[in-house]
Amino acid sequence: QYLTADRNRLRCVPRHLCQLPSLNELSMAGNRLAFLPLDLGRSRELQYVYVDNNIHLKGLPSYLYNKVIGCSGCGAPIQVSEVKLLSFSSGQLTVFLPAEVKAIGTENDHVLPLQELAMRSLHHTYHSFLKDLNFLSPISLPRSLLELLHCPLGHCHRCSEPMFTIVYPKLFPLRETPMAGLHQGRTTVSFVAYCCSTQCLQTFDLLS
Repeated sequence: QYLTADRNRLRCVPRHLCQLPSLNELSMAGNRLAFLPLDLGRSRELQYVYVDNNIHLKGLPSYLYNKVIGCSGCGAPIQVSEVKLLSFSSGQLTVFLPAEVKAIGTENDHVLPLQELAMRSLHHTYHSFLKDLNFLSPISLPRSLLELLHCPLGHCHRCSEPMFTIVYPKLFPLRETPMAGLHQGRTTVSFVAYCCSTQCLQTFDLLS
């Protein structure tokens, strides 16, 4: 129910953390996080997240909107040079993405990458069996794909469909949300919605 991992020099957080069904409070303050798992906060049980003093962290998944968030000391304008991370920019803000993201979609995209289409098709086919993947052997599918099916990169913040290699990010600066008042006008941290398609990207609204 409670997990504290403060001051451990963590650079990333395992995606499986999002699958802990009873996790209510998570503290990862004073680390070196540049991003958080896309699904963090998707569970209704998780209500308190503290990521204070992660100076490289500039984006919070929109699933954390309306949760109790501590992010004082985040988003300082310091270059991240230790690890090459995929990122996208909006205005003066650059948000880093997990290493599992292979591509960033834009509103001009009309067709998803073949690997993404294949993974989504496999997920729909085996969805009813995903709680127990033992029936699928590495002969039928490589182990890396089995693990990806079991724990997708994230789920669309608009329609909840799983995503595996590509995301369509949409940035909502903190100053434009009611949460800004809780952070004394800080504007260096933003909420980021991750969508599965251009259609979801265009229709998603953080405040709706």
